[in-house]
Amino acid sequence: MAGLARRHMKHKSLLSFLLGLVGLIPAGAWAVPSAPLALVHRYNLPASIKGHFDHFGVDPAGQRIFATAVDSHMLVVFDFATGKVIKLIPVEIPRGVVYLPDLKRLYVTDGTGALRIYDSRTYELLKVLALEVDADPIAYDRRTGRIFVVNGGEKAGHTYSHVTVFDSVTERQIGNIKVAGNDLEDFGIETDGSRLFVNDEALNQVDVIDMRTLKPAAVWKLTLAKDNYGVAIDERTHRLFVACRQGGLLVLDSDTGKQLRALPIGADTDSIAFDPASRRIYLSGGGGHGWVDVYREEDANHYRLLGTVSTESGAATSQLIASLGEYIVMTPSGPHRPAQVWVYRIAAAE
Repeated sequence: MAGLARRHMKHKSLLSFLLGLVGLIPAGAWAVPSAPLALVHRYNLPASIKGHFDHFGVDPAGQRIFATAVDSHMLVVFDFATGKVIKLIPVEIPRGVVYLPDLKRLYVTDGTGALRIYDSRTYELLKVLALEVDADPIAYDRRTGRIFVVNGGEKAGHTYSHVTVFDSVTERQIGNIKVAGNDLEDFGIETDGSRLFVNDEALNQVDVIDMRTLKPAAVWKLTLAKDNYGVAIDERTHRLFVACRQGGLLVLDSDTGKQLRALPIGADTDSIAFDPASRRIYLSGGGGHGWVDVYREEDANHYRLLGTVSTESGAATSQLIASLGEYIVMTPSGPHRPAQVWVYRIAAAE
C-alpha cells in the first residue's frame, strides 16, 4: 500500500508540474487560426446560365453584381443580399464590366468588337462604341474619367494589341495605344499616380502606360514566373503584385519593375485584389477544387499566408468588396450543379 501511495503521489506531482507549464503558455497559443473567409451565402443562378464567368463589376451601395456569363451570352445583374436575379441582358460575348454610380452607367466590353454603355437603373442600352474584336479587360481612372479597354490582338490577326481610351462623360474615343503583345490579360491602375500596368501575357511582361500622355512608359520583363494574369498594386509600399499561373505571385518594385520574390499560390490563378486598409491580398483560381488564397503584407518585403479557402473547380472569377467586408466568388455550372454566387464574410484583422 505504501508503494502504491508513493506512485500516486509521484503521478500527482508530475501532473501538477505539467499543468504549471501549460499555465505559462500565452492565452490563445493553442487556438486553431480562423479562416480568413467564412462562407455566408451560396445562391443558385438560373439553369439557363451555363459555363463560366469572365469578370464582374460591383455596386456596393445597391448590393448588385454585374457578371459576364460568357458561354450564355448574358450580363447577369444579381442582388447578392437577397439572392435574386434582377436582370438578364443579352450580350454576344460579354467580357469586362465597369460600373460608375455617379454617371449611372454600366460599361460592358463585347468580344465581338464593341463597348456597350447601359443605364445602370433601367438597363437600357444607350450607346455602342466600336472596337476591334476580342475587347476584354476594362479599367477606369477616377481622376481623369477615362476608360481603358483592351481589344484587337491575336483574334484580330495582329501581333500586337490596342488599349483604347474613352472619355466617360462625352462617351467618345480620345486615344488608342499600341501594345506589343497580342494577349493582354488584366490592368492594375494607380489611384494616386498616373500609371496603368498592363499584364502582357503573350510576351511575359508588364507594360506600363502613362495615363496622362496616353503613351507607353516602360516594359518590365518577367523572369521568375510565367503566364501573368491578374495584377494589383500597393501604392504605399510601392509594390506591384502579379499573379502568374506558373511560378506563383510575383512581388515587384512598382517604381523600377525589379522582381523581388515569388509567393506560392494555387493553380490556374485568375483574379487578384489588394485591400490597403487590412494589407491583405486576395487571389482566386479554378485549378483543382477551386481556391482562394489570402496573404497579408506585413511590410514591403514580408508576406504571410493567412489561409486558403476551397471553392469549386473552375471558380476563378472573384471580387473584393472591402466597404461591406465581403468577398464574392462566381462558380461556373457543372454537370450536376448550377452556376452559383458565393458570398464570403471577411474575418476581422488579427
